[in-house]
Amino acid sequence: MILRKPYAFFIKYFRIINLIMAILMAILIYQTTILGSFLNSYVKDYTVANNFVLSNYINFYSYIFCLIIIVLTIVVLSVMFIKQKPKKLYLLNLLISIIVIVLYSVDYNILKDITNGVLDIRVSKAIRDVTFIVLGLQIISFIITLIRAVGFDLKSFEFKKDLQELEIDIKDNEEFEVALELDKNKAKRELRSNIRKFKYFYTEKKFIINIIILIIIIILAFIILINKIMYTSFYSEGRIFSSGGLQFNVRNSYITNKDQNGNTILNKNNYLVIIKMDIKSPSAESDATLNTGLITLQTKNEYGKTNKYNAYIDDIGEPYVDQTLSDEFVSYVLVFEVPKNEIDKSMKLKINDNISYIRGKVGAKNNYVKLKPINLKKATTTENHSVGDMISFSGSILGGTTFKIDKYEIKDKFKMSYNFCSKKDKCYKSYEYITPTATGNSFKTLLKINGEFELDESMNINNVYDIYTFLNTFATIYYEKNGEVYSEKIDSGKIKPETADDDGATYIEINREIENSNSIYMIFNLRNSMYKYTLK
Repeated sequence: MILRKPYAFFIKYFRIINLIMAILMAILIYQTTILGSFLNSYVKDYTVANNFVLSNYINFYSYIFCLIIIVLTIVVLSVMFIKQKPKKLYLLNLLISIIVIVLYSVDYNILKDITNGVLDIRVSKAIRDVTFIVLGLQIISFIITLIRAVGFDLKSFEFKKDLQELEIDIKDNEEFEVALELDKNKAKRELRSNIRKFKYFYTEKKFIINIIILIIIIILAFIILINKIMYTSFYSEGRIFSSGGLQFNVRNSYITNKDQNGNTILNKNNYLVIIKMDIKSPSAESDATLNTGLITLQTKNEYGKTNKYNAYIDDIGEPYVDQTLSDEFVSYVLVFEVPKNEIDKSMKLKINDNISYIRGKVGAKNNYVKLKPINLKKATTTENHSVGDMISFSGSILGGTTFKIDKYEIKDKFKMSYNFCSKKDKCYKSYEYITPTATGNSFKTLLKINGEFELDESMNINNVYDIYTFLNTFATIYYEKNGEVYSEKIDSGKIKPETADDDGATYIEINREIENSNSIYMIFNLRNSMYKYTLK
């Protein structure tokens, strides 16, 4: 096999190689300049981010150009080494190019979600200052490379003289023969001999071998970097990100195999993984929806969303079933059925961005959210409260929801006064009685509650918006009478005065047997969390 040494080719096109590098450096200087200009404007007025498009500043080609410059610099550096010429200026260019890649990577990760929030002023000023420092280094590198390309004879550096002295020797273009033969014993001897020779060769040619190894490492690192930044993004729960023209915030994730009443709804080999996320469509399209086919749960395998168990998890949130999205964040839940042996800490939610702009065309980017699921099968310690206490349900499926009972009364009727006015503008003091209804064989009485309720604004639970609906959904009332404890799921219609002014109280129909009970309390059984509120 006949091979030819490449040195003559590189020496012949020495200036052209430097010119190509100078052109690419000029393009990157322009990109860094506009990036620094944006950051400078952002420091003064963060609203400039409203029209920010990151691909206009840092994109796939930015990294490609940096990689080409690095490879060409290493090539020229190897020629300078072979010809025993000064190498410091090219080592400087190599270092600056690596710094530019690092800058672009850091800025990209900081700025990719800039439209979702405001950067800390110290962070924005820091990346602006660093960007302008790197811009200065790029300009220095560009000037050095351009001088080498055009061959200016600056006596202090003698660039032209150096170029002239890179004469092409006949040895730089000579052919050499490589013979391949197979002899087992000879091969073993030659292997040991070659190992010794390679050690000597490496000692003598350590610089050029290290350069080759560096090229390989840079190329591999670049491929990994491009894959991570351009094709894959990783997020944690609670972080806002964009995908497919929508914005997401995965708030919580849960694991369970039961409904809200504690009944098992799956076989022992499967569990539900419930993802609670906020979603909005910034473009405010009237028919914007979420393509759930692009969302999977990744464990050892990938699993798609199921609607089969939606009726059993509506206490956690509203299941998403093709609802039209708003330009404000609305909370929904997605349900995945996963085998028990694949429930572990490495679970991730995978959202495929099917309209990402990658490598100059529409491509697919994967966004991963690392999940920290809460196991709803594990019961926590019951919290005990009494009248006057404010319950905070933080740590439960209700998040920051709060509830308080200031006072309560139990009567079979409540008298409310109001003024009745005739057509002649004569008013008379009148009364209205709030009474329960009798249903079946069990007579009812009224529990009047004066209190406060505030639902966590991030919650989106079907038909829960005031104390009536909250108690009907989550509370069970218990009372003790004659040594026996009785329970009754609160399921009361909304009772309000028809004529008298609403006094803001909540009236709940309950069994009349509670009137002479020894103790009364409510239990809020929120899957893995239990809260007891004692009335009497």
